[in-house]
Amino acid sequence: MEIKLPWGEEFLALSLPDSWQVHLPERVDISGRVREEETEIVQTALENPEDSRALSEKDLSGKTVLIIVDDNTRPTPAHRFFHLLLDSLERVGTGKIHVMPALGIHTPMTESEMAEKIGADNLKRVSWSNPDAFDPSRHHDFGKTSRATPVVLDKKVHESDLVILAGMIEPHLWAGFGGGMKNLFPGVAAAEAIGHHHGMIAEPPYRFNRVGMAPDENTFRQDLEETRNLIRADIFALNVLLDENRKIAAAFAGDPVSAHRRGVEFNRKVAGVRLDGPMDAVIVNSHPMDINFKQSMKCVGNALPALQPGGVVMGFLRAARGMDDIPLPDKPPPLAVLRTILKAVGKSNVMGFLNTIKKGLNVEERFLTYYSMRLIREYRLFFHVPALSDTEVRHLGFFHNCKTPEAVISAGAKKLKKNARVAIFPDGGATFPVIEKSDA
Repeated sequence: MEIKLPWGEEFLALSLPDSWQVHLPERVDISGRVREEETEIVQTALENPEDSRALSEKDLSGKTVLIIVDDNTRPTPAHRFFHLLLDSLERVGTGKIHVMPALGIHTPMTESEMAEKIGADNLKRVSWSNPDAFDPSRHHDFGKTSRATPVVLDKKVHESDLVILAGMIEPHLWAGFGGGMKNLFPGVAAAEAIGHHHGMIAEPPYRFNRVGMAPDENTFRQDLEETRNLIRADIFALNVLLDENRKIAAAFAGDPVSAHRRGVEFNRKVAGVRLDGPMDAVIVNSHPMDINFKQSMKCVGNALPALQPGGVVMGFLRAARGMDDIPLPDKPPPLAVLRTILKAVGKSNVMGFLNTIKKGLNVEERFLTYYSMRLIREYRLFFHVPALSDTEVRHLGFFHNCKTPEAVISAGAKKLKKNARVAIFPDGGATFPVIEKSDA
């Protein structure tokens, strides 16, 4: 069987064994159903918000407004709708408007990157700054959630009368889905607070991958949403969803929880691809999350719900900017040795094992390493990542690197039975599997 995977402006052509039972679950094509222009879709959402007054109906005269927008590691096309937010605010005589990217602990954005994100003309209409997760002088302590997570955020949240969260809803490794309150926490949170919050993935029931999990069942999502009750400012969200052509197909605005729930329901319909049961292996491509290795890795996490325990992942990660802002870890033991150790340790003790052998890791390094260790323990991974050097691959150490696309398929086939069930996710960075139960 021949298949093609999107790869930048081109395609990767792959030949699969004829004996495989190949499943190519199709994403719901909504591009032909969208008759409105993108700006009309967003404007309609702004004028008809969920459980909130529209921005044009709020008393914002002379008030201070903070807009927190996704950073450049997300494909949110904010530059195509950001002017609608500013127009709405200026019509009601809003005072100071300040913009911040939801960095978490990502690399700060440059002025040119910010101009690209929200539009150069829009950037001229506002002041802006990067949050700094590592500078205590920039933070305000809002208290703790019921799970004892410290809610320490940028001071500008405390100083603002209205906080607008502008982003998109997409599958997310731990939050289930992006969007909603996530731009605020961990978007502009202190590193220590982010670390405490992320620690939930290493607690019972040890669900280290929560892609597609319903928000009301996901303690990670529930914890970050509790921050809403600790903040004085009014909070308003605007989240868009993209179709397979990266065009805005829907938008949801208003209360950051209510609007998010409606957006999640829509996302499950258009990005949740259906399978009739678990697979022996997946072929997953990072498109459209191709900016760097960390974002490209999302396709792997997105596909995991489709796999049988011990399944095979054949990954094609474009990672245009390579490692980007991810520090190169120390070289680990050989993969086979580390897998044996992690199997013996047990999933409940992986974090404790990590803390013993890797001291001094920052928040990002700690949880990315934990995630990779869980992957090593539970799956077989064969990747093609041409943007990474041999040195970088050796130091990452959690997957078998394949120099060519064909080598990925060959290596995966050696671990699979002849008639293996294999699912293909060409747009793995933006879709996730939904296993439908049989009526039998």
